[in-house]
Amino acid sequence: MLLYRTQPKNTTEFNIINLNKKELMWREISGNREDLTSLITDASVIDGMLTLSGYQNILVVTSFESKDYTGKLRDRRYRPIKSAGDHMLPIVHKFNESAGNIYVTKVRNSENYYTELYERFNIPSVDVDSYFKLDGDFKIKTNVKFDAVVLLGSESYKQGKFNASDVKKKFARYCVDDFDLIDVYRASANCGPNRRKLKGGTKSIDTQRNTLIEAVNTPHKVFDQNTGINWRQFFNLEKGSIYTRQKLMYMRLGSNLATLKEYYRVF
Repeated sequence: MLLYRTQPKNTTEFNIINLNKKELMWREISGNREDLTSLITDASVIDGMLTLSGYQNILVVTSFESKDYTGKLRDRRYRPIKSAGDHMLPIVHKFNESAGNIYVTKVRNSENYYTELYERFNIPSVDVDSYFKLDGDFKIKTNVKFDAVVLLGSESYKQGKFNASDVKKKFARYCVDDFDLIDVYRASANCGPNRRKLKGGTKSIDTQRNTLIEAVNTPHKVFDQNTGINWRQFFNLEKGSIYTRQKLMYMRLGSNLATLKEYYRVF
């Protein structure tokens, strides 16, 4: 969203994110805390996929705990640590005025960077007693019926494989009959070993992914599905490379799009 101009607003409309909008978003979210561009990039890709799926009520199950991040949300290569970028999803959704109502889980009496951010931007929340684990319970009080449940980096108590159908049952009472369970879980060099794996039949996301890439490439081609980031778009080869920081940020965008099916799975 900060690295490209066009972001899906719903299944058929797209927002043009101009420089003023980007600067406003940057000031409102970061407060000059640190460079959050890569975090917003992670969330923008996730939000684009959700928006293009046409969900009406989305429950975002959070997992962000300050103790897991040691004060840093990204590493020196501008890669968000664990799911730090994905937790920016509700903020991106609101700034982009994306279609669909989004709700986040909030652990009672907990405070961290994201709970404060969600409150500041008036993101609707539902209270939970603890962070959700795949092999744990889930209970909330709500009158909303969700058609999508998004797990943001949710872990498990025990290490191993878990059936998606069993996990879906934990949310069924709060959802419509044919709701989607979306597992956003990243495995990368800076995230450590995976404790868990969710198994089961997944739904195709090809249509949404292809449409999102088309949006990212409007009006200029930023990403090629075969070769990755289109570096010629950003600098003249005769004059040398672009700034390392900027290059690393675009590398993260390219990685997000190239590996989408690995960390964004719909059950």
